[in-house]
Amino acid sequence: MRKMMAAAAVLAAATVMGGRAQAQDMMSFADTNMDGKVSVEEYKAFLAQGWMFLAMGADKIKAAEIDPMYKPAFAGVPVDADGFVTQAAWNDSADARFKAADKNSDGSLNAEELTASMGGPPG
Repeated sequence: MRKMMAAAAVLAAATVMGGRAQAQDMMSFADTNMDGKVSVEEYKAFLAQGWMFLAMGADKIKAAEIDPMYKPAFAGVPVDADGFVTQAAWNDSADARFKAADKNSDGSLNAEELTASMGGPPG
């Protein structure tokens, strides 16, 4: 639980902080095997932790009610006909979001790509 909350705090910080130090902070939570890159599996786990914080345990959240500070982290996640972002949509968007974030097409995310994928500025 503590790791989940810390990861969520880093996710939130991505929307308001910039620079290399902040990107490295995100990496410390997402890069679980500490090899200096984030695999698609690590990215999915990181997103799952972020959802638990952002949705506070709910299965869906009203898109219009998402705090503006967190909205950039929802880029690329579809909103349903009722205006909700569901946990399933958040999770199902992970592959496409990962692919879009992998700017150098090497099959993994570096610190700058990870940060940008969460709405933070690239390093």
